Amino acid sequence: MMRSITVLAGREFASQLRSGTLILVGVVAPVLLALLFGFALGGSDTTEPSRVGVVDLDSGEFASSMQDEVLASEELSDIITLEEVGTVSEAQGAVDSGELGSAIVFTEGFTETVRAGEGGVVEVLESASNPVAAVVATSVVDQMSALVQARTLSVRTATAAGVPTSEVQEFVEANGADGPSLSLVDAAMADGAVDMSVFYASGIAALFAFLVVGTAARSLLLERRIGVLARVQASPVPGWALVFSKAIVGFAAALLSMCSTWVASVLIFDQSWGYPPAVFLLFAAHCLAATALTMLVATGARTDAQADGYVLVLSFTFGFLGGSLIPIFQLPDALQVLSRFTPNGWTANGLGSLVVSGGGVDSILLPVAVLLAISAVAAVAAGLRFRKGLLR
Repeated sequence: MMRSITVLAGREFASQLRSGTLILVGVVAPVLLALLFGFALGGSDTTEPSRVGVVDLDSGEFASSMQDEVLASEELSDIITLEEVGTVSEAQGAVDSGELGSAIVFTEGFTETVRAGEGGVVEVLESASNPVAAVVATSVVDQMSALVQARTLSVRTATAAGVPTSEVQEFVEANGADGPSLSLVDAAMADGAVDMSVFYASGIAALFAFLVVGTAARSLLLERRIGVLARVQASPVPGWALVFSKAIVGFAAALLSMCSTWVASVLIFDQSWGYPPAVFLLFAAHCLAATALTMLVATGARTDAQADGYVLVLSFTFGFLGGSLIPIFQLPDALQVLSRFTPNGWTANGLGSLVVSGGGVDSILLPVAVLLAISAVAAVAAGLRFRKGLLR
């Protein structure tokens, strides 16, 4: 049986190569579109640094130290610029209008409460139109929070050890906690902004995965129309073997398409998509979901031409809702919720973790698990539909 599936899959793969379908739809088209979008709208060299406001209601050393550290960081100098803002309402208005990408607010008494070992409050005002600035600001605040927690723990430890209250501050400073210091060199955002060339290339790759699998689904219906399926079913080989071989070819072609776009983007724009094994794993999970869903849609088509229409609708609907065409954060709230039900949305989520946060395989376990769950449900449904319809 495995030999029959291998032979059928090899025949399908060779047929797509001879016709040029695999090369044109799977490699040339997505790579060309990704490069065109990348050159037109991407490129970190032409991207303006994100403007981040700082509201210092504390006037203490922590806020000024944070600004000094950010301004001294060569890695962040091309990503953000800091601007002082007088009040929270002014900062919120500037963020809402898009004048500022985000803002960091140091509350009144922040330094005093930190020195007393009581922690402190720092707020980040985010703008949906500039997620990069929000990520940078949040990263800075996260590091500040770690420093504050370390300071708080030191004060509490000193107090518990019996150090007099009047001597706690001196004791803590003398033992390595004498002031705030941010180490931004190894921060997740230190490797550069999220270049728009990565966004468009990854979105197009995710979109074309469905279109590439669609060629295999179309081929299956075409072979039913011209009688190939009937001849296969009349032989010792069961009809489901032909369906399975088409799915294998569709998955392999989709994975080849996504990897081609990925490699072309990395080589031409010199932009990392994250930890390569994690990227490949995420792509494989996306292609499995695309294969199962496309084959499921194909079960409702009566002709190969009708299958083409169904696949186009499926591809572009998921592409739109899942952030392949428009960033998810720019969609209305209701559509952002719907993006959680699309493979493209979870793939974009996983790539965001890899590109923005510099995560590894562990950071994409949830997106991969959801994609595999989608694949399993769609595959079972497609198998039942094929059994009732195409393979009767």
